[in-house]
Amino acid sequence: MYVHSSSAFICDPVDTIDGMKEDLKKYTDYYFRRINKFIMLSLMGVHQCIHASPVSPSAAVYLATENGNLGDTENVLEQIYRKNSFPKPFNFINTMSNTASFYVAQSLKTLGRSITLSSKNVSFERALELAKTDFELNHITEALVGGVDEAVASLDERCAKNHESCHNIRMVEGSCWLRLKPEKDGAAGEIIDVRTFAEMKAAARWIEGAAGSPVTLAFGIFTTPADRIEWRHALPGAEEFDYLSGYGYYDTAAALAISAFFLRFSGRSLVHANMTADGQHIVTVCKSY
Repeated sequence: MYVHSSSAFICDPVDTIDGMKEDLKKYTDYYFRRINKFIMLSLMGVHQCIHASPVSPSAAVYLATENGNLGDTENVLEQIYRKNSFPKPFNFINTMSNTASFYVAQSLKTLGRSITLSSKNVSFERALELAKTDFELNHITEALVGGVDEAVASLDERCAKNHESCHNIRMVEGSCWLRLKPEKDGAAGEIIDVRTFAEMKAAARWIEGAAGSPVTLAFGIFTTPADRIEWRHALPGAEEFDYLSGYGYYDTAAALAISAFFLRFSGRSLVHANMTADGQHIVTVCKSY
């Protein structure tokens, strides 16, 4: 799969989307009514990715998210359980996180596949795998793959989830996208492979032949300190890209790592190491031109 454009939209946690609404007007004249922050984040990221270059009418949308629509879900639960009232219709409708992929497809005027998917800890990688399979089966000719999540409100909850202290990493809202095609002409780089391994040793053996040179190495937040040492041994001399400290963290931050890599680096290979919820190693290998 060849990467023809990418975007890395992140911002500090916000309570209102008024500012994003104004910023979105720079990229599209798409008219929308009452949307929420999750949908707005999705639109901001994807329209930055394809700005000034319309997608084909058959382009597919793969929107990966860990948490989906946190804001309206919280609002609806508040209305039902604390206020003992019926939820507001727009809040209730927008708790369905797959409405965001619908808005993305509608704003792009594409009639292709529109899918929202989640896979704990590695949602973006699974979206890339699905797009790769669809390309190989000739089901699609163009894809937009993104990782979108609102910031988790509780730092204590995030630290407990990640099994480590995260006080040195700021929380952000994120929407990062890749525009993928099967043609190399005009591409900024390519996604070489996405692989899952049960053991670190198997991943290390595979990466010796899969990564080009020079290599940039990046880690997902769930990669343990011991495994990071093993990765450094497997790729001696690799330059590390600490995107989490540089940009911040949101729950599909693998999309940020890969999108930012294509925006910042040229003539390098990226190895992004992450871990699934059950401790498997998932490795994404990319190359920028």
